[in-house]
Amino acid sequence: MKEMKEATLVLAAALDPLTQGKGFLPLDSRLVEQAMREGVAGILYKSLLASGRFESLARSDRQRLQAFYYQTLRMNLRLMHALKDVLFQTNRKGVAVLVVQGMDLLNDPYEDIGLRPMTDIDLWVSKKDYEKIVQIFATLGYGRDAVYPSSFKQGSILFDVHTHILWADRIRARSLILGRSEEHLVERAREMEMDGQKALCLSPYDQVLYLSLHAFKHRVARLLWLVDIKRILERWNAADWDGFLLRAQELHQTKTVSYILFLLVRIFGFRVPNHALEPFHRKNLGLLGRKILRERVTKGALPHWGPVFLFSSQLGPGKRLAFFFETLLPRTDVLRQVFPSASSLKPWQLYLKRTLQLLGMLRRALS
Repeated sequence: MKEMKEATLVLAAALDPLTQGKGFLPLDSRLVEQAMREGVAGILYKSLLASGRFESLARSDRQRLQAFYYQTLRMNLRLMHALKDVLFQTNRKGVAVLVVQGMDLLNDPYEDIGLRPMTDIDLWVSKKDYEKIVQIFATLGYGRDAVYPSSFKQGSILFDVHTHILWADRIRARSLILGRSEEHLVERAREMEMDGQKALCLSPYDQVLYLSLHAFKHRVARLLWLVDIKRILERWNAADWDGFLLRAQELHQTKTVSYILFLLVRIFGFRVPNHALEPFHRKNLGLLGRKILRERVTKGALPHWGPVFLFSSQLGPGKRLAFFFETLLPRTDVLRQVFPSASSLKPWQLYLKRTLQLLGMLRRALS
């Protein structure tokens, strides 16, 4: 546990060329290996080049970092070209598309598209336009995934299409997380352009809240997701922080802000502006919240049950119970995605399998 904490903090420091320039951080294969796992190998590569310490690594490690960077560059160029083709069709047919997560970050805050690895492109469309975009992917030659029918693949290119921004098309109770409807987020969306093709992206404040919730959904298991948020926040002025905190209150996400700032401070030593400290108050985190978040630092990820607690922490008792119930015991079609090799099982068998899985998680949490 202590080694994991030290490795995480060393890697976080190594991503900053100014820290690297002090010359005291250990550079070895373990650092490179962790950077690969955490999705930040491209950032580490450029950081080491900028600090002049790249040659301090063993030749094999230099080659791995360089290869990761150029593989990311090539993959992102392919993804951008694929997105442009899809947007050409959606614009022609009047389908409003909102681009979220990685692809929205390539121009800002990532000035170099080789720094931010992506494996897929995440899109949101309204329910009324969903069948239209399904037809567009079919026309473009994409195959539809049998287990995840909202995923469309062609070679190495993968699109995930959502009809709810916070993934409530899969777990309906996730719609309870926000204090407003998703239409309210879409109304505030900004416009982006890719090679002449237009799409929508979340407004800057909504983008940070969304990226935070996405990171917690996946147990913050990759340092990259925290770097995404950190790079955005570092560019903000006092007015941005004021607007962000007001938006967080409006969407009932002040605890989400507290949680993400806790991790940024603990892992990166991020400096939170004094006037923005109110949501970061210890009382807002709570004893259990701090315990869950510390596991990201000491164990490399939140506990399996952590996201359920964090997501529901701002809900009232009734909504929290509904959220817990559906998250732990979702619909059978969702369970078939959780257990893709058990597609032939009957519903009661799926729920038995899920119960055993949950008991295993509980046992590990208590051990």
